[in-house]
Amino acid sequence: MVEKNNFEPGDKEPISDSDHAMLERARARHGAVGAMVFSAMLGVDKILGRKPKDEGAVVWEASGDPEDIDADGISIDIDDETKVVSQLTTDKTARRVRKKRTVK
Repeated sequence: MVEKNNFEPGDKEPISDSDHAMLERARARHGAVGAMVFSAMLGVDKILGRKPKDEGAVVWEASGDPEDIDADGISIDIDDETKVVSQLTTDKTARRVRKKRTVK
């Protein structure tokens, strides 16, 4: 059974505020082509009629205060014989990673 809408071919369907904000962001970032691609994808989404699923918020509770692993380190027991311990560094400055430049 095909659902009939009340819009004529020349009519425009109203666009929601969130869709309008995404359209403006696509236009600002990618220009007119980005806005056209976004509009096409929005049209395909509306034709397919998919409704977004509402996902509930995930809340995890932890007992106690969080630990500072940078200052205290961390140790994890893998099994009875294996334990992983982090190495604490005394140097608190950030390390800089440099890539070698190769000449072709």
